[in-house]
Amino acid sequence: MERPNNQFCADAGGKYCPCHLAYSGDCIKCSLIRGEKTCECKWQGVCIYNELQHNKIVPVEERKELLCKVVESKEIEDKIYHLKIQIPNYLIKNLCEPGSYVFLKDKNRDSVYFNAPISVMDVDEENNILEVVVVPRGIKTKPLVNCDYVTLKAPYFNGIFGLKEIKSNQNDRCVVILDGLSQVNAINVIRRLLRNNNQVEVFINEEGKRLEMVEQKIKDMAVNINLFNLNDKKEILENYIRNEKVSFVYSCGLIYFNKDILKLVDSIDENIKFAIPNNNLICCGEGICGACTVRLNNCRIKTCKAQMNGREFLSNLK
Repeated sequence: MERPNNQFCADAGGKYCPCHLAYSGDCIKCSLIRGEKTCECKWQGVCIYNELQHNKIVPVEERKELLCKVVESKEIEDKIYHLKIQIPNYLIKNLCEPGSYVFLKDKNRDSVYFNAPISVMDVDEENNILEVVVVPRGIKTKPLVNCDYVTLKAPYFNGIFGLKEIKSNQNDRCVVILDGLSQVNAINVIRRLLRNNNQVEVFINEEGKRLEMVEQKIKDMAVNINLFNLNDKKEILENYIRNEKVSFVYSCGLIYFNKDILKLVDSIDENIKFAIPNNNLICCGEGICGACTVRLNNCRIKTCKAQMNGREFLSNLK
């Protein structure tokens, strides 16, 4: 099976690069590290191959597990909990980024098997508080809502496909579409779009799960919220995208909902930039276990680390 030459790794050039995949010759970004004869990475940052050659005697920089205090655990909907967790100041900046997520586990569990990937909902920078939403469904997540302390491993960055589009879009009109519990990672996306001087309009699927807490945070950013559905009210969304000449759409739902939104967007203009949350199964977050691997264009993609275009992902996923 072919291996893509130009995957962009969410960790590339950062604190946690080179990673274990580079040391084993399996870097998803650098063709030279993988043993190929020519450099095809088109990478404009610090050369990962060069860094690896100079750092072979240095241990791999790994994310550390931290014991963190749960300041508040509150049931905001039936079996949906909002957690406030005290975190070190040095994590704040990274967890404010779109697509950031963490691993949480019961403080009494030593094994990494119990790590649960959880999207960052919000960060209180002044008080060093991480806010997440947890649905206690299994052995990993049930203990989290009753803990006074949790074990946290962070930061991870690839919780969204289309980060380049989110971070580069400036001075334009953008639409954020929310459906179900995927909506929790939209707060950082909206903040980044606003920071880049974009005008943001939010549309919420009225037939899906709605979280009042998320909606209030959006209103606090002075962003307008509209209700729609894809059955008999999709014209509300369709007309706005067309009439306002929207340049970017973030569809924050499960895969089939996102596919329906992409179809609607492409019927208006296939050049509109498009991003989606990364809803794939993630177990280790380091590209090692293979649980998150999908096949796109006859290539295996480690979706916990490999960044890609949201439209391309939906269009080619089988």
